Amino acid sequence: MNPINFRSNGGRLRSAIAATALIAASGAASAEPVNLVLNYTCPFPLIGNQAVVADISADLPSTIEAGTPTGDVPIDVIATVAENAKTGLGLVGAVSVEGTAESNVEAVLPTQTLPLTVLLDIPFTEIPVDEPGTFDVPAFGVQDSLTFGEEDIGTGEIQVEGLTLNMTSRTADGSVAPAPIGEFTAVCTLDPGQNNVLQTFEITGTGDPDEPQDISVDPESVDFGNVQAGLTEEATVTVSNAGDLPLGINGITIDGADASAFSQSSDCSVVNAGESCAVTVTYFPSGEGAQSATLTIESDDPDEQFSDVALSGSSTAVPVPEIVVEDEVNFGTVLPGETTSQDIVIGNAGTESLTINGIEVSGGDASVFTIGANDCTTVAPDASCSVTVTFAPQTVGALSSTLVIASNDADSPSEVALLGTGDDPGQTVVDFLMDIEGSTTIAASDSTLPLSGTIDAALDIATGMYTADLALDDTQATVQISRLFSKLKATAQVEFEQVGQTTGTLQDGVLTSESTMYISVPKVTVKLFGFPIKIGGGDECRTMDAVNISLQSPEGEQFAPLEGGILAGEYDLPPLENCGPLTGVLNHFLSGDGNTIQLGLTPIL
Repeated sequence: MNPINFRSNGGRLRSAIAATALIAASGAASAEPVNLVLNYTCPFPLIGNQAVVADISADLPSTIEAGTPTGDVPIDVIATVAENAKTGLGLVGAVSVEGTAESNVEAVLPTQTLPLTVLLDIPFTEIPVDEPGTFDVPAFGVQDSLTFGEEDIGTGEIQVEGLTLNMTSRTADGSVAPAPIGEFTAVCTLDPGQNNVLQTFEITGTGDPDEPQDISVDPESVDFGNVQAGLTEEATVTVSNAGDLPLGINGITIDGADASAFSQSSDCSVVNAGESCAVTVTYFPSGEGAQSATLTIESDDPDEQFSDVALSGSSTAVPVPEIVVEDEVNFGTVLPGETTSQDIVIGNAGTESLTINGIEVSGGDASVFTIGANDCTTVAPDASCSVTVTFAPQTVGALSSTLVIASNDADSPSEVALLGTGDDPGQTVVDFLMDIEGSTTIAASDSTLPLSGTIDAALDIATGMYTADLALDDTQATVQISRLFSKLKATAQVEFEQVGQTTGTLQDGVLTSESTMYISVPKVTVKLFGFPIKIGGGDECRTMDAVNISLQSPEGEQFAPLEGGILAGEYDLPPLENCGPLTGVLNHFLSGDGNTIQLGLTPIL
């Protein structure tokens, strides 16, 4: 079964992750919604590794002030669990799951990395056992408040790592399901190659009274790209004051080899604490080729009197297109037979329309990447189009190919690396070894033979079909042989020889089986004067034909691999042959139709 070890414990798994991330990212500034979808591999009892997808949502700030508590952060996670997990739970009669989770998260700060553990609760969640497909498990948690110090000032991020699930599954009457599914712990691992950053944030200072002004400039560089000579492009540089006292702007200049190609205007003179002003930079390209200069802002910040912004651009004499596209697209981990799609954006940063002459997937594992709908024919300057690519792995392991885009860009063709991983669907075949105790009633003599043995079955939980090796122990039958000896009873040793494997299905708690075997009687003895005397049977004494025995769970009875159950049925017993002078006697008491059999199966755990 695949009880849910789903990411942070089932539904909580997502919660757990979200919680962790929230921890470090929550803060004293206004929060903003963040969302992250991650793929995990979780080891479940009986069925092995299974894929769990966690959708983590939270409200996290992008700016946190050092020394100010972040406050508690609620986390919301939805874990999507593979169908195999649901099927596995159903095998032991589980109809609900609940539990807790521990999510491992790291707050990566400028000077240190803080390991964090977030605790999550997985509420009582019903399992849609009668519905096909995956199912979702919710999880909720709260990350306790954190406080960062002055030594942590700078850019940080919350990275979601592994998680541990502590799960309990219950049957319809509320009792804990049989081991090992009823209660278990699973340590899940994050699938490689994913972006696991939940939030990136800035930790800012509190304002040092000895350094009251604190200038910051954003961005620190401006690239205008290709601009046709005679035209212009503008960009804005924001000057902010994170200090406690007004910041004086003493001058703004542009210097460098191509300073004449750039100009600036601004409303910056005095910037009050916590406020900002804007510097507008204009690029006037001329001639043809790359041009650069430096924008310098002079202020009365005691630590940073001069702040530089690098300016660059390229002047083009003739309008040209310039394709802009990602270097790499990773589709993540997908089960063979399933698909996922991504839109790849193609932009035009040039001054002329970009013509798309062709888009194709080439090389490597090209067959698993398919180009779908797209509106890419002609892309105007500063516009974009998108092409949908679908990843459909058919095998397990890392897969890759290349999206080749032919255009009128001077550097055509452009290439985008396509990456993805075919995930191991996990073990779907579960082995069960069971004891057999029961009996069979022979209609011809109205006698009962005890039966015992074992059955070693391999059940495919995805299809409900199984194969098994059936081993029935030797037993004995009592036979009246008054035809030869007055009022004597003989003991017939009975053996079973299986032909092929037992096959059957387990569907909705009903087990069926089909077995074929020969029944042999190697020895028949009577007691004379207290001593056993062999009077019949033999190495070749067995049924003329193989016996076909069909069994099924009786009406109203349920069968579960971890609990066992009852099987019953009727069968015909063909005549025996090669049994010596007692062949007719044995057939009189053993062969015929209407024989019944009932077996009780108990798991050997």
